[in-house]
Amino acid sequence: MVSIPHEVRQMMKEKRFLVVASVDPNGIANISPRTAFYFTEDSMYWLDFFKHKSQGNFQIIPWVSVAVFDTEKLRGFQMKGKVSFITDETKKRKIIETISRSVTGKTSSKIFERMSQNKSPDVIMFKPKVIYSLNPQEESGKSISRDKDGETVSLFGRLEEFRTRDNTMSKIENGRR
Repeated sequence: MVSIPHEVRQMMKEKRFLVVASVDPNGIANISPRTAFYFTEDSMYWLDFFKHKSQGNFQIIPWVSVAVFDTEKLRGFQMKGKVSFITDETKKRKIIETISRSVTGKTSSKIFERMSQNKSPDVIMFKPKVIYSLNPQEESGKSISRDKDGETVSLFGRLEEFRTRDNTMSKIENGRR
């Protein structure tokens, strides 16, 4: 399990805007903005009223990439991981209520408009497996956090810590990506 770092959670809280990237079986990429979401220390949830490209991709290839960024400070984060659909109705209802209460402005009015038309959204859960900085610097291609499960290690390699000469902790990647 990978915990979403405080800095990433803080940026999601402040910016209230995510981009989710998925891919179809032919390798065609799709991106989708998300403004109705909720997160915990190790998961993210969002509502999906439109059951089109992204949702079809999620069902076939659950690996996605989620980005949050600050365009003014040119900083951001990318999380790669897997999505699943929440099917337990009690849990689903709780998450819909939590997200509905937390959104504001146009997002809020769109959710309530769809809900009043009896359009029930699917609830998607995202579990990050690898987290990268998107800050424009040399280290931006290296992960800052990574799950240690077998599948993640086989796809992304290991992230190992080592002590530098000045006795501070640093991380190096050992793997293919």
